Order: sequence, then structure tokens, then C-alpha cells
Amino acid sequence: MSEYSDKIAQRPTPNAQRPTPNAQRPTPIHAQNQDETIHVALAVYDPSGTYSQHAGVVMTSIFENTKSKVTVHILHDDTLTQDNRQKFIRTAEKYSQGLELHDVTGYRERIDRKVADRFRDGYTIGALFRLAIQDIIPLAKVIYLDCDIVVNMDIRELWDVDLEGKYLAGGLDEAVSGQNNLSYEGIKCWLNGCKVSEYINSGVMLMDLEAIRELGDFFTTAAQWLMSHLYSAPYADQEAYNALFPGQIKLLDRKYNRHKDFHGQDISGTIIHNIWTKPWRVLSGDENCILYWDMFLRSAWGENVSPIDLVRRLAEIAELSSSQIHTSSRQCLKSVKYSILQKLKIYSLRRTASMVVRHFIACLKRKNKA
Repeated sequence: MSEYSDKIAQRPTPNAQRPTPNAQRPTPIHAQNQDETIHVALAVYDPSGTYSQHAGVVMTSIFENTKSKVTVHILHDDTLTQDNRQKFIRTAEKYSQGLELHDVTGYRERIDRKVADRFRDGYTIGALFRLAIQDIIPLAKVIYLDCDIVVNMDIRELWDVDLEGKYLAGGLDEAVSGQNNLSYEGIKCWLNGCKVSEYINSGVMLMDLEAIRELGDFFTTAAQWLMSHLYSAPYADQEAYNALFPGQIKLLDRKYNRHKDFHGQDISGTIIHNIWTKPWRVLSGDENCILYWDMFLRSAWGENVSPIDLVRRLAEIAELSSSQIHTSSRQCLKSVKYSILQKLKIYSLRRTASMVVRHFIACLKRKNKA
């Protein structure tokens, strides 16, 4: 772990005169060559058989908006069904674009059970698949996208971003980067060795895979880091990228990972990240919700959906989201109580104290074992 961190710390700054991995390669030609294939990776963990649909929507939105050749790489495990596999293939064939399916079951099994169990509540283990991208995809670079995204721009614009010698690029996580250093998020970043002002959201990343591979076994390093930060890494892989690449992440323009301010706003020319409200769970009426269902109908998942079937599906979502909001007065009171505690900072203080105490207890246990 320390050897890996030292390699990053010792890497010269982007402006220094040194032979960086980028400098050792010929000058990238993608800015001039519109025929160069763009490579995009998605991670799919689908025990229910319903999650693949969202990856299909991401694929379709890329193909609909991008003129260049694109190959989508699906990182999956043994939960991918044959039916969903064929739908991925048909979606790519419809647009005459490329598709590669990568079984990462072996990597899933290498993740410590404590790590998997710790992050099960907020995330699926599929979120950790991206940690193995540099091992699985033998390319110089790739764009990684979460599956709650709709691409509403030509993805080549992101592909052509100059990394300026850094390992990866990502957009600021607006929910975290806007916090002060004494907030829960600020203290979490301090414990993890990163800065709240530079903290990125890992849902959209442009990655220099070649440079990351030169550092060594990143997957193992990240898995070990997560084991030692079980209580200060609530966002799993996102925490690992921010902590293990301090000062080596290029910050992207907000348009490449827009995850708030959708209602009544122009979202053309952006990558929309539905972090808070999922279009398949809540009908918000926002443009991003409309775009999601439009891309769904254009994908293989929507090819046999009749108008009445779609109406029924949307009606079920509307009924479910309504029942979840108004199930009981107790639920409303619970929501009000949470809001008041948030305003008074009581919830945040309690959560922060719990994180710090549990983190340092875990550190002491590891030290005693050593």
C-alpha cells in the first residue's frame, strides 16, 4: 500500500519536464481522426435481472448522440442472464456499434466479504467492478459511466479531453465538494487523505489505463485500502479513487456529470447523472426522465413494448412512488424529524462522531494484530 502511494506522490507534476506515460506515447491522434473508436465501460451486477435495462439505456443514449465509432464494454458477473446478454448485442447491432462483454466474476470473488457487506446497503458490489477496468480492458484509455446516466451529448467531446498527464478525470461531486472541512464529508476526506474541494464523483471518469497499470496492481491496492477504511469510505470505489490519486485527478466541467438542477433547465449538451431520483422509480416530469424513457424505447429492452404496456409500467411507477411518499403520518413525521435534525446539525454530528470513533478503533485493532 505505501509503495503504491509513494509512486503516485513521486510522480512529477503535469507541467514538469519529465517522461510521463503520455509523453512516451505518440501524440494522440483522436483530435484529428474522427474514425478512432471511443471505448466506454459500464458495470452490471444484476441478480434481479432488471438492472441491465439501465445499462442498455446508457448505451442507446451514447449511440444516438455520437457520430464516431463506439465500443461499449460491459463488466458483468454470472448474474447477467442470457436474455439481457442478447439485448445488449441487439442494441449494439441496431446502431452498427461495437460491444464487448467481460465476465468479472473472478474479481468479485477477490473482494473481501467484509467490504461487500459494508457497502451492500447503499451500493451493490457491482460498483466495485470498475476497480478492475485497467486489468480487464487492454486499452490505453476508457470512459467509465455509471448506469443511472443518460448521455445527451456527443461522447467524443469527453473522449477528447486532455488529461494533462493525470491518471483520470472526473467532475466534482457537488454534494461533497461544497462542504466545509469540519462537516461529515470534510472529516471523511481528511481521514481518507483527500481534499473536499477536489473530491470527484466516480460516476463519470476518463481514465488513463496505461498510466494506472504502470503503478502496479491497482485492484488489489484499492481492495486493501477499502478493508482499512470500512467506516470512512461510505461511497466505496469513489472513496478509493479520490484517496489513491490525490492531486492526480483532472477536474471536468460540470456538463460532463450533471447531477442536480434538472427541473426547467436546458440539459442539452450534457451527461445527466440521476443520482438522487431514478427515472425508473419516480416520475419527476423532468426532461431527464423523459429522455430516459425515450432511450429505453429505442433500446432492445423497449423493442416489444406496446403503448399500453408502457402506460401500465409508468402508472405502476407513479402509484409506487406516491405510496412510498404518503404511506403513513408516522413516515411524514420521521421525514420532518430528519429534516429538523439536519438543520440543527445533530444528525451530521452524530454520524461524524460515529465514523471517527469506529475508524480509529479499527485502526487500533489492525495495529494490535500487526
